[in-house]
Amino acid sequence: MPEPLISVHHAGRTTFFDKAEGHSSSAFGGPLELSITGLHHPRSLHHIARLSHNQLKYQGAARYWDLPLIHPMRYSGGMLSYTFSREGIQILELDPAEPSDSWPYVGFPELLPFHPVEVSAEISEDWTAFADRAPNLPAQQPAEIVVLVPPPLGLGITLWGRAGDAEGVTIVFECDLSARKVVTYNVCS
Repeated sequence: MPEPLISVHHAGRTTFFDKAEGHSSSAFGGPLELSITGLHHPRSLHHIARLSHNQLKYQGAARYWDLPLIHPMRYSGGMLSYTFSREGIQILELDPAEPSDSWPYVGFPELLPFHPVEVSAEISEDWTAFADRAPNLPAQQPAEIVVLVPPPLGLGITLWGRAGDAEGVTIVFECDLSARKVVTYNVCS
């Protein structure tokens, strides 16, 4: 089985998202349809995905929230934290504060191509097994929900350039739905 576009770990379960054949309430890439406030960010942040609450099986009050996943692709080694609501995203922290014109590579697109995604499988899986899906993840689950976005295959784009994709650089999102807060960074071997 090819590697999924998006893997979501929550409460001992892993949900996989892959490209949909038709329309879907979840998506990889495309425009971010929420306003961004908070810390100044001189280059746009990239909309990596939006995961629909209809396709994720959360419990509690947060089960009605879609999960917007943005990442500072133009910021070398970028770490970003933000909160989200139905109205928008508020940037809490961005490190480094300045982007690079050549990161992750010269000619990187301002907007990732839009691809509808849908749940392709769901399995029972503990954190240790899930953590083996990407290099250098912590030994203990760092957040209620952890989302992995490895270099995508079959979408006609590269997130990290030929060498970075071959190395398996993976975007990590640590999500606290009760606080509606996300911390994102990337890992590599």
